[in-house]
Amino acid sequence: MSLAVDGSHPYSISQSFQPRKDNFSLPKNTTLIETITSSKTKKFLNYFANGSSSVSSLITFLNGNFKWFDSIQEKLESLSEVVSKTALTTIGFVGSVDLWQKKNPVTFLGYALLVPISLLSKGYDSWVARGFSYGACNAVVVIDRREVVDDSGEPILDKNGKVQTLSGDFSDKGWWNGFTTTFKECGKMLKELYKKPSRISNFSHATLVASLFQMLGPIPGLFGYKTIEATIRDVSSALGDTALLLDKDSKNQDTSTQKQNKLQSLINLKSPIVQSSLLWICTSVIDLLKRFDFISNNINNLTELSSFFDRTASIRFTQGVLDIKKSH
Repeated sequence: MSLAVDGSHPYSISQSFQPRKDNFSLPKNTTLIETITSSKTKKFLNYFANGSSSVSSLITFLNGNFKWFDSIQEKLESLSEVVSKTALTTIGFVGSVDLWQKKNPVTFLGYALLVPISLLSKGYDSWVARGFSYGACNAVVVIDRREVVDDSGEPILDKNGKVQTLSGDFSDKGWWNGFTTTFKECGKMLKELYKKPSRISNFSHATLVASLFQMLGPIPGLFGYKTIEATIRDVSSALGDTALLLDKDSKNQDTSTQKQNKLQSLINLKSPIVQSSLLWICTSVIDLLKRFDFISNNINNLTELSSFFDRTASIRFTQGVLDIKKSH
């Protein structure tokens, strides 16, 4: 089985949420390739790049509205966009390296595309333009949380009565297996949704549908329909992330434990995926609201506020992806 969001598995995503002392130093005599691909380097770049962009965006938004240093606002906006592009390209690089190691072709493509899209898109439309790459990036989480099911789409339990899941790490299985498994399981999930729409409440099903709409969102923009493009991107992202908040982790749990957890809590705030979903809902809502003149005329720099939530969300989501391990 793969990792658990509730922290019961040794390779839980939620481990990244637990406070601990992090040593980013690397062993002596480490080669350049080993340095670049090390988990410490990837984690440092994630927190530093995204964190710097979050702070820069927040300062620009606050200064633009409270007019603390009005004379430098334009410089702050320019700096914020540069820092944001730098962070996005850095995360695209970090994700590409990590998913190359995991031999996950779809999510590798998503992170790789993040680099040129981020560099070419303007700050105002950056969030919408990244819809396709973000949708592809979600594939690793969709598959990693995907339950092993029978022909009727019902979970298959192991000998201990626990739900079995796949893994988003194909490093020991190869690129072709990663490609075929991803598309095979996505096709099966769409069929399962057709037969039983209520499965949309499941993590993998909800994320898959939201990701597909996010990937399709930029298409109207190619023909000049920017409002339609932004609406599809923002609404699909907000609804998809809302569905993720209601997800109950099924990994390493028997059916009785799952029922008990559903009664105890609606949202697992320990999961970095859930944390990123909360923040990305804010991103989508703000990005949509800024397109209404009566709002943007009264609140300045909403693009920077949206970027603040986006980059903060990326810290948690990226860490969740980095923590994904191959099944044992």
